[in-house]
Amino acid sequence: MYSIKHKIWSFVSILICSLGFSSCQTSKIVPIEPKKEIKPIEIAILMPMTGSNSIYGNQYDHLIKMGLKDGLKTDINVTSYDGADEKQINASMDRIIERKTKIILGPLYSELTRLIAAKAKENDIIIITMSNNPVLADNKLFVFGHAPLKQLERILDHFLDNDYRNFITLLPSSQNSKTVNTVIQNMAIQKNASLVHSEFYLNLPEAISKSVKSVSDNIDNLNEMDDSNKKSIIYIADDPKNLNLIFNSINKYNLDKKAIIIGDNRIDIDYPGNINLTFTGSLNVLNSNVVERAKDFGINHLSFMNLVSYDLGHLIARYIGNQFIEERFLMRLNSKEPYVGLSGNIYFIDSIAQRDYDIIRKDGEIYTSISHCEPKTSLKE
Repeated sequence: MYSIKHKIWSFVSILICSLGFSSCQTSKIVPIEPKKEIKPIEIAILMPMTGSNSIYGNQYDHLIKMGLKDGLKTDINVTSYDGADEKQINASMDRIIERKTKIILGPLYSELTRLIAAKAKENDIIIITMSNNPVLADNKLFVFGHAPLKQLERILDHFLDNDYRNFITLLPSSQNSKTVNTVIQNMAIQKNASLVHSEFYLNLPEAISKSVKSVSDNIDNLNEMDDSNKKSIIYIADDPKNLNLIFNSINKYNLDKKAIIIGDNRIDIDYPGNINLTFTGSLNVLNSNVVERAKDFGINHLSFMNLVSYDLGHLIARYIGNQFIEERFLMRLNSKEPYVGLSGNIYFIDSIAQRDYDIIRKDGEIYTSISHCEPKTSLKE
């Protein structure tokens, strides 16, 4: 009898276990592997933080960081290094390599970029330099600086295509100015227009004043002889100090009312007077709060290079995305898919930044786009 009962209970026990009661199962503990910690990517900003260009270097540094922060989707470590001269940049490069940096934003100039290019390549570091020298470009060295001659061609094409025929140049006496003058002359001839006068001035206040008067006299003569309703075009370019002197004389002779003053982005300086100007640029900045935020760093007027700096930081953050994968990052840089930036619509061809510029009319403090350049396509997130 005991044997039968024992067998019945054994059968019931087996049946219960087969129905999946955990009390009858042997638990197997599977260890959970800890998630691998993703280290933040190291990014270096290499700008002149000391010396004669430190005021610009510090501004660019602040704006690159602002752009990075605005576009960030992952953790990064950003370290600023001094790239003022050969000694500083070599010392900085040693520390950059020590920290296993992946990306360098900078330097500002061609010669300093050349100094670090070989070391960066040996250590698999990507450089995006703010130089505009196309010779520097390589598969991991991207040239992000803007090309003034491209802007020159853009703005001249606009006026030549709109049947403006008389052009005058007002430029500092230099070899570069002669190159600019030749480009303008050749482009004018191809469109049946004329470079009617070229004025080159020395870097002296009295020389600048005299040259502006000469241009004004030429404009008066042209306006008397020409029955066309198209004003003459005056092309200018210089550093902010000389441009302030030029603008003083332009005001004195009402030159911007008698002619159209044109140039690239650099002529849009922080000048207190009301000067009408036309230049290459972008109004994208008007749709952002960067202008107001820059004032927190003491930057009361955003130059074109300030906008380029912000774009550099923001573009890099966007292209890194959620995680830095070098192949994907390089693919995005080389995709020719424009990034819509504050300094224009930007894309790379053969590691060289290309920008599509609007033609901007500035009347006092009012900016208007008179010829808008649409991006070929928009950058997808």
